[in-house]
Amino acid sequence: MAVDYRSWNEGDDLRLLEVLPAPEADPVIALRALMGPDTEEPAWSRTVVAADAGAAGSASASDDGVVVGAGAVQLNPLHPTRLWAFAEVATANRGEGVARELAARLRSVAAQAHPGMPLRTKVGPGSTGEKFAEAQGMLPVMTHRHVIVAPGALPPQPIGEGDSATEAIEDLATGSVELTRAVGEFYRAVNAWDPPAELTIGQVNKQFLSETSQAYGAIVLRRGVDRGAGVRGTIGAFAISYRSLELDAERAEADADHLAELDDLPTDVLIGWDPSLPDEEAAIAVAKLMGLLVARYPIRVEVTDAMRPLAVVCAQLVSEGVAKVVDEAITYADPS
Repeated sequence: MAVDYRSWNEGDDLRLLEVLPAPEADPVIALRALMGPDTEEPAWSRTVVAADAGAAGSASASDDGVVVGAGAVQLNPLHPTRLWAFAEVATANRGEGVARELAARLRSVAAQAHPGMPLRTKVGPGSTGEKFAEAQGMLPVMTHRHVIVAPGALPPQPIGEGDSATEAIEDLATGSVELTRAVGEFYRAVNAWDPPAELTIGQVNKQFLSETSQAYGAIVLRRGVDRGAGVRGTIGAFAISYRSLELDAERAEADADHLAELDDLPTDVLIGWDPSLPDEEAAIAVAKLMGLLVARYPIRVEVTDAMRPLAVVCAQLVSEGVAKVVDEAITYADPS
């Protein structure tokens, strides 16, 4: 097969839909979205398309032949020390070296624009993508899981009451500067393996706590409270809830039976803590917040191996059968 490699053309998204298989792992869905026209802003991105120049007579054919695969490389401004990369080839054309050539061309394009910057990708465990990443010399650097925690999985934990209490639960507005700072410090700490960019308070708020991010509520566990002295304490842990606007609209129009079904869907929650706390203390704070969150409804949390306190709590709940891992992915990256 004679293969030509070119830039993205209008209509390539539909051509790829005709030839690429169903995504074999969740990361493929997100990574396919990297492919598209070359851009400089808001993110630098390049796509290379592979086409069988000798094929004809197919609905997937363009003036440049039948598309058989594509790959993309992109800079994420939020994590600018590595470039995202992804390549995929039609099932019928695998094993012919097309993916290797796509990867080589992506590396060449990346090296010209961002010399010395390593690549990273995300794959499902045991997937074709994982085998290809390993063949490219990439190494696993982080595991990511989504965990659904069932209602009542954690009984409400005792939190001090009265003037002598040193802890307190508090609702905070998502526009709170104090909360925004806490989220930023937590995010930098648990992503030290893939360092984030320097973000202003406003950028952190927009990314994690704004209407754009669909954040709608936050609670915090305060430590070092002294009510008698009027000391509010500091944020030891926080939980931010996110909701789908589409789901809100559906809920507003649902009948009683359908509303009950919607209530069974888990709410996405970001759980974080003061990174200066020892892991054991942070895990206790996390468990106290989770006990409140799952009193009546399920939640879904994202946890990585770098989030040790949350990972410990979730692993225990999974082992007890009151939580389950619903998807898992691994970030592979070029060696440092």
